[in-house]
Amino acid sequence: MGMNTTAYGEPLESISFTVLGEPSPEGSTRAFYIPKLNRTVTTHQNQSQLNAWRNRVATEAQNVLCGREWTTDRASAYTVDVDFVLVRPPSIPVHRRIHPTVKPDIDKLVRAINDALTGILFPDDCQVVSIRVSKDYEGGRRPGAYIHVSRYSNVREKVRKSSRKRSPPSPPPEEVPFDPRDD
Repeated sequence: MGMNTTAYGEPLESISFTVLGEPSPEGSTRAFYIPKLNRTVTTHQNQSQLNAWRNRVATEAQNVLCGREWTTDRASAYTVDVDFVLVRPPSIPVHRRIHPTVKPDIDKLVRAINDALTGILFPDDCQVVSIRVSKDYEGGRRPGAYIHVSRYSNVREKVRKSSRKRSPPSPPPEEVPFDPRDD
């Protein structure tokens, strides 16, 4: 992992941790109207697995913060790097599928991570300005999410103009053309 810091400068601080287990994606939501209740109900596809995964991510983030300083403020920008390692299904040999080009969707996996880290590593996931994410099958690493979060300054020093008034620059001395009558 590692991010190109040229666009953001050097991070003010960074933190890395691993959440072992099968990553769970943010499920699709479905809304439907119940006439008897006269209201709309929204359900999530895999709510119980998702809640367990989010809790595991939040717990690992809190554990890694124990005994160390970490600033969460609304004036900072954050970057998130996540490598998801998934279990290869036994029915899929290595030569048939090298990368996990099937569900879960990578964007839904990272949404679950950002939601779990909101309020712990950053106040709001809208402050995440860069996400680098990958998903792969286990290849020497245990299944889970390998997470790296960096915090960056989101302000620049204001360049102040001099407060004293400058006099306008004096014009260059004019060359007087030669006039034979001046002799």
